[in-house]
Parts: sequence; C-alpha cells; structure tokens
Amino acid sequence: MTDTVSPEAELGRPLAGLRVIDCSRVLAGPFCGSILADFGADVVRVEHPTPKDEVRVWQPARNGYSAAFLAVNHSKRSLALDLSRPQGAAILRRLLEQADVLIENFRPGTLERYGIDMAALRHDNPRLIHCAVRAFPAGCAAEGLPGYEASIQAYSGIMSVTGEHDGGPVRCGASVVDLSTGLMSVIAVLSALRDRDRTGRGQYVEPALLRTASNLLAYQIAGYHLDGSMPQRRGSGHDMLVPYRAFDCADGPLFIAAGNDRLWGLLCDVLKLRDANNAVPLPALKERLANRAAVDTMVETATRGWNRLALMEALKAIGIPSAPVNTIADYVADETLRSAGVLDAIAVPELGEITLAGRLFGGEAPPPRRRPAPRIGEHSDAILKAFGVDDREVAELKREGIVR
Repeated sequence: MTDTVSPEAELGRPLAGLRVIDCSRVLAGPFCGSILADFGADVVRVEHPTPKDEVRVWQPARNGYSAAFLAVNHSKRSLALDLSRPQGAAILRRLLEQADVLIENFRPGTLERYGIDMAALRHDNPRLIHCAVRAFPAGCAAEGLPGYEASIQAYSGIMSVTGEHDGGPVRCGASVVDLSTGLMSVIAVLSALRDRDRTGRGQYVEPALLRTASNLLAYQIAGYHLDGSMPQRRGSGHDMLVPYRAFDCADGPLFIAAGNDRLWGLLCDVLKLRDANNAVPLPALKERLANRAAVDTMVETATRGWNRLALMEALKAIGIPSAPVNTIADYVADETLRSAGVLDAIAVPELGEITLAGRLFGGEAPPPRRRPAPRIGEHSDAILKAFGVDDREVAELKREGIVR
C-alpha cells in the first residue's frame, strides 16, 4: 500500500501505485472505478463467479460483452470470488488489508454478514478509504431502501421537471443520476485520499444517488424556497430563460440560446422580428417569461423558413449560441471528437474497435492508456498472487468453486 505517488509517476497518472478494490455493481460505483483507473490506479473488480451484475447482460450485447459493461468497467482487472462463502469473504478481507480504496454498493448490512464490518476494516487497515455508494443516504426516511436511476429521478422531483409542458413526467434519456454519482464518488475518494496525506488515516465516505439528484436540482430547489413557485416541465426549454429551446427549421430542429436581452435583440435582427418602428418586441426577460408561448411561436414561425445550417452560420456570426439537435449517430460521426479525446476507441477481443466516451478533461496530461473491460475472473490468479495468496491456496479455492 502506498503513501504518496512516487515522483517518477507519469503525468496524467496521479493515482499510479494505488490499489482499489471495486465490489460495486450496475453504473455509479463501476463508473467511479473506471475513472480511478484512468488516473492510474490498479482497480480490481471483485465479482461473483457466476454473473450477478445485470449490466453484463444489458442489451445491446455481442460475444459476451454488453455496451454498458464495456463503458463503465474498462481498464480494470477481474477477480471472480464468491463472498457468500466464508473462505471467499476471508480472501476479500485479506485484500482490503493491503488496499487503498474500497468501492461498494452492497445493501446496508451485507458486509457485516460477511464478517467485514466497519470496526474490522479499521482494525485491519486504518488507512483504507471506504466508499459506500448508496441509493438513499443515512438519516433520511428511505435509508436502506434500494434505488435505481428512474426511481431516484421520480422520488427527487427530477421527473416532474422533465418532459413537455403539456405532457407527463418522463425519465431523462441519459442515466444522469447514476453517472453523476460515479463522479461524486470520485470527488469523495480523492478528497479522502488528500485528507489521508495530511492525517495518515482513512475514512468512510457515502455518496448517494439521492444526494446527487438534489445537487442536480440546485437552482430548482433554491427557486422553490425563494418564492414558492413550482418548477415546470419545459421540454427543451428553460424555466428562467426565453427564448431558449429547440426550434424547427425547414430541415430539422435547432437549439437556440438567446435568453438574455442582448442576445434576444440580435436574434430579432437575424429573424427580422422587429416591429414597424424597428423596436425589439418584449425587450425585457421578465416580459418574455410572461409571454413565453407568444415568443416561442414568433421565433419558430421565422425559423421554419430557414435551412438549419444557414441559420446556424448566421447566428454564429453574431455570437448567438445554437446547436443542431443531433442523434447519437450524428454526434459520433464527428471525427474531430476522437482527435480531441472527447471520444475514445478500445480494441476489444472478439469485437474489434469499440468507441467509448473519452477522458473527463483535456490539458497537458496524455490520454489514459485504457484496456477493455475484463471477462469474469480473467485476472483471478494474477491478482491473488499479487496480494500474497500462494499457488496452493489459489488451487484449493478454485477446486472449492470459491474462485474462478
């Protein structure tokens, strides 16, 4: 177990030398682990010898790899270990004695059933960072209940502000709560590691899906408590800005962000919306908010007469933000996203090259050297030996079906 990263650690790999044991499933915890792997940590994914993580079989899937599993488990090694067996739980405890970070999203009480409670972890390894990813955090009414992306979106109110104004609540298309919780987990782990640098002690951190959802609703929650107004569904629009939504052009939708007064005046020039006296209609944001439907109708009547690309170029020339409403196919067809590191490609056995989301940020550091997500138990022998389990014991564990 390392105290600090060695001076010769490569740029862009600040966590080189750290050992992470990732016992999590589905999206949030595994996404955290994949980011730590991008930063250079040795991330060992501990999973049951027979698939227990449903993400391994989510569709689309091909040749035993699911798209979702590839996306959030790249660059890890796999140890297939049956924790429900006493010998398997004992092996995990031995690994954690030498690890820097544990990521898990077990139901509360599961680790205790395995004989690995908080007191045991602190006794064995007082420097361990224990990141417990929960659905509902300790202390709230729903503490300990299971939660999934859509149920947390529903419970938190995110669904209530997502969808068309005259339609019902809908789930966000992207798994924003799960994946953002993965990011929050990375922040929590890095913060705890920094604290350990100062104090020499590890700590328990508890990211939670509901905490993430609350932070994603930052200004809606504040706005409700400021004046009591209930946030509304606005489709592609915005509660506080008008015009600020997707508008139909002759050949497809274009998102236009002209919500402040200056940009609104410029948009009126491009779309020829000034009145007979050359005045900008409804020049103040407060007026436009009060007449949202009229403004949106005015703008869309004009945009329907434009080709989307031509309008984008006209708006770009005067500094009005706009963007085509792309499909995923449209988006990933942009080859510059690969050269910029926004998208990444990994060679996966039996699949060829697969495109994934790229690194989280650019800068001087080179892009991470990623490996494909592992098969179940692909690295079991090497991992156990690296943690001090001898060949004879490994062979016995395999005979007993505890390790695969």
